[in-house]
Amino acid sequence: MSKVQTATQATDARRDSHLFYLSSLRRPLIDRAEGIYMWTQDGRRFIDGSSGPMVANIGHSNRNVLDAMKRQMDRATFAYRLHFENEPAEELARELAGKLPEGMDRIFFVSGGSEATESCIKLARQWAVATGQVSRWKVITRFPSYHGGTLGSLSVTGDDALAETFEPMMRAMPTVPAPNAWRDRDNLSMDQRGIRYADMLEEKILAEGPDSVVAFIMEPIGGAATAALVAPDSYYPRIREICDRYGILLIHDEVMSGAGRTGKFLGGDHWNCKPDIVALSK
Repeated sequence: MSKVQTATQATDARRDSHLFYLSSLRRPLIDRAEGIYMWTQDGRRFIDGSSGPMVANIGHSNRNVLDAMKRQMDRATFAYRLHFENEPAEELARELAGKLPEGMDRIFFVSGGSEATESCIKLARQWAVATGQVSRWKVITRFPSYHGGTLGSLSVTGDDALAETFEPMMRAMPTVPAPNAWRDRDNLSMDQRGIRYADMLEEKILAEGPDSVVAFIMEPIGGAATAALVAPDSYYPRIREICDRYGILLIHDEVMSGAGRTGKFLGGDHWNCKPDIVALSK
């Protein structure tokens, strides 16, 4: 029997899987990982150039992280937040609050990025109800954009291919074009283009009815859907100005651009465009 046949048989044996993969194409079977490297069970070494989906930014099997996890697991592995407080969560919340813009001093922990953006949407709606603005429920988003895969986060994801299957189950949200100003072919300056794209938000608010819009969600620096898209500098303060004018919350999805990846703790910190709610993850 040839080595090729042996490898094929081994692959076929692994195809009998009960996991729900996103495609029928099988990936290398991982054995271990350290730093930027990942090793498969057959001994091949890969460089993880993207930190998976950008979740291992300080390296795989980081000893400081493993030691901290071990110390906590030796003490307690879970404490339900309706029944108990716990020191690690309090410490992390305190550290995050110290890095966020002034006034943003309340943290709500969830399991991942999609749940984080969905929680932002729910929090915006809860704010509207609590302040007597019950008619506000629409969240304007950009097209294209990506904010997650749960039904709530998918409803503000500007990607028809992802949303089409689930449209009957969701309430579609209004969209405005993402500021792809560098693609425009006109005689305007980049700052003029930035203002034009921002003003599209105001036009959409007026078209939908200001009293029906609760928030605008955007990535300050584009992620999966727009490949690190950065709008002209004029775009960001204009967006803040428009949100303030109509009493609309500004949500920054910093799941991919936050936590220091752009040189500042938040991607939005590069511009005068302070958000009201921020989603962080990864």
